[in-house]
Amino acid sequence: MEHEATIRVLVIDDDPKSARHLAAFLAAHHYDVSTCAALDEARSVVAARRPHVLVLATGEHPHAEIEELRRHYPRLPLVLLTAEAGQELLLDLEAFAPAVPACPSRGLRHIESAVETAARLAA
Repeated sequence: MEHEATIRVLVIDDDPKSARHLAAFLAAHHYDVSTCAALDEARSVVAARRPHVLVLATGEHPHAEIEELRRHYPRLPLVLLTAEAGQELLLDLEAFAPAVPACPSRGLRHIESAVETAARLAA
């Protein structure tokens, strides 16, 4: 599916190599992608770039990260990159509507599909 370059995505990942890799893949698929390493840095990027979708690679405390994003951006769609799929995390995602889980081990196309779904939720 073709995307317009106007779909802006912010990748939040504390691993710069992973963030660059995902950003390059999404940019090659017609997304306008920015990256940052931390949630506090994300605030300034969101203010400047006004993304349509957030992509969060979870750290050690996914529940706290989701809660912080929900507090600041309650309507901004979130793609959560995580291998964890426990009941508590799924409840966190339901509370952060709209949100789409994606497992990085399933590949970049799986993540792109989640971003595409989240972008439709933003429309």
